[in-house]
Amino acid sequence: MLKLKAQVTIGLSLLILFAGCETVPVSGRSQLLIVGNSEVASMAAGEFSKMSKVQNDPRLEQIRRVGLNIVMAARRDDPQGILPPASKWEFAIINDKSPNAFAMPGGKIGFNVGMFPYASTDDDVAVILGHEVAHVISRHSSERISQALLVQVGAVAVDEATKNKSARTRQAWLTGFGLGAQFGVLLPFSRSHESEADHLGLIFMARAGYNPEAAPLFWHRFSTASTTKPPEFFSTHPADETRIRQLQGWMNEAKAQAKFTPNP
Repeated sequence: MLKLKAQVTIGLSLLILFAGCETVPVSGRSQLLIVGNSEVASMAAGEFSKMSKVQNDPRLEQIRRVGLNIVMAARRDDPQGILPPASKWEFAIINDKSPNAFAMPGGKIGFNVGMFPYASTDDDVAVILGHEVAHVISRHSSERISQALLVQVGAVAVDEATKNKSARTRQAWLTGFGLGAQFGVLLPFSRSHESEADHLGLIFMARAGYNPEAAPLFWHRFSTASTTKPPEFFSTHPADETRIRQLQGWMNEAKAQAKFTPNP
């Protein structure tokens, strides 16, 4: 067991040593990436192929049209080619009643049937897909996997450092580390990712010709989907009030780019 732990520590340490320090487009935030975008795209394609998709749904045309407009607007800030060209994107309506949508690295966009009650206009769809495409161009999936690997290195290190302690002491250390990683690293990073996606998504939808004022209105309406939500500290998403306040704060920036017309 100790030999295995040592191998895990050495292997992950080597990954960190050769990890790339990248910059998020538009926001300029630095990020440490251990896992490459192509690796995540390959995994995403496999998951996307397994999903139950609604066939011959006329609403798919709206999702495709709005989604491609968002993608083309976002590619203006994508010199590294993180987002595939318009012809490479695949769209699907997912047979799932939960209100959700997603964009995957490699060019996959899914829109659950349960999201349509909250998205009656093109502007609403643009809010949703702008946010999801922003996750992709920001490589949030790769970053979250990289963070999880770093936490795994820390857990192995704590376990090794306390191997001569009593079982009770070791458990206390491991529990403390786990809580610290969850509330001190993973959840705050997740909330920052959601805010970053809101910010970039607002810009992308404005560039694509959609009304950014629809964003705070949509999230206010969407917040009524659930009446029982955890406090922001315990959540992977910003509180509804925080999200709406941030969107309003970015509104002038988005409107300043609203005249941009995307090219195919």
